[in-house]
Amino acid sequence: MTANLKPTVSGSNQVSGTKMVGMEKRRAVHALLFVALLPITAVEAAPEAQVTPLVVTHARLVDGRGGLPLDDATIVITGDRFSAVGPSGQVPIPEGAEVLDAKGRVVIPGLIDAHIHVSWPQVPLDPPVPNRSQAAFRAADLLRRCLLNGITTVRDVASIEDVGFAAKRAFQEGRLEGSRPIVCGQGVSSTGGHGTESNTQGLVMEVDGPDGFRRGVRTQLKAGADLIKVLCPFSREEILAAVEEVHLHEKFVTVHPSLFKAQYDFLRWTVEAGADCFEHAYAVPDDLIPRIAEKRMYCVPTLSILLILGDQYEQRGPDWAWKVKKYRECKEIFQKLRKAGVRMAVGTDAVAENMSEYPGLFFKETEQFAALGCSPMDVIVAATRLGAEVSDAADQLGTIEPGKLADLLILDKDPLVDIRNLRTAQVIVQGGKVIKR
Repeated sequence: MTANLKPTVSGSNQVSGTKMVGMEKRRAVHALLFVALLPITAVEAAPEAQVTPLVVTHARLVDGRGGLPLDDATIVITGDRFSAVGPSGQVPIPEGAEVLDAKGRVVIPGLIDAHIHVSWPQVPLDPPVPNRSQAAFRAADLLRRCLLNGITTVRDVASIEDVGFAAKRAFQEGRLEGSRPIVCGQGVSSTGGHGTESNTQGLVMEVDGPDGFRRGVRTQLKAGADLIKVLCPFSREEILAAVEEVHLHEKFVTVHPSLFKAQYDFLRWTVEAGADCFEHAYAVPDDLIPRIAEKRMYCVPTLSILLILGDQYEQRGPDWAWKVKKYRECKEIFQKLRKAGVRMAVGTDAVAENMSEYPGLFFKETEQFAALGCSPMDVIVAATRLGAEVSDAADQLGTIEPGKLADLLILDKDPLVDIRNLRTAQVIVQGGKVIKR
């Protein structure tokens, strides 16, 4: 780049020769300084950063789509994406790539916990009234622990105030190494509704009436919610308005519709409204299951925590028998939903003292799916592809295919032989980055 240093001289701007020479020198220096201080893109295009491809070879690949595994597969990762997947020998290995030989091991997509609360207070260690600072530290710790066990993404279905959004931003900015948070922000609930209990202050936004529920949805979407969660109790008109508002914004809505003595109306209205998903496999009437299947709704059944809570309530004595029974019905309801063809993703929903079960509770949940009749392949799909679908992120996550975010696990043992082998991750890759080797 050459600067034109010749001055323009005309009329009253004309200057003497000596003065003009001094001005020319200063202008020349100023021009060179200006060029030197310009961003490099303004002077010359910066060369693209060299990305070292990562290649996994000789793997037994279970890609998350539910088909037969591919033996001796090669997977090429460029940047944060899968760029090529296929039989070894047919997929070229880029020059200079880092190669991980997975011979004798199984590769699956990164696991997804589809129901988690990253900021939930743990009692009795935490104070009864949560605050955002402590919640943020809890979230960072939990997300890190989940990632190191192969859970590369979590679906956070209600966090205290803006903690979920902060965790998401920190992850996107590279300031947080942990499971990728897909967040709904605060849940939307009626005044005094579920999620407004004293030890969960800030977990939901309290609203009333159809317009109030619309405002709750809009508030969370404005703040950056990836999907919306609505919690009972609500009127038929309120849930209709909430679901309509979410779908107007082309987002995914899930609902916590169950209260033990609610005569199932909340779930009936949820199905009628056309919600995309409901949480927890309890208090589901038999006659509604075919309609749920017909509407292609999803369910995140959270079996393990329902059974744990049932055990805890049983210890409280006979006065709690009705609640124990309701929780333990989840096994029968799960099998009915499965028989009807309802798609169900793996989620945990541990709260309070049960959060100490993380991340092992995730693997207990996959083992519950298997114990209730799911094949190992079905369980893997529920823990990967279906988890991405209920997170409204199936175009980016959940399967090992070119163009998707490169999350994968290299397992030491085959989960198709025994689903407990999901616990044997030797290598964890998230977004093309090797997290654990």
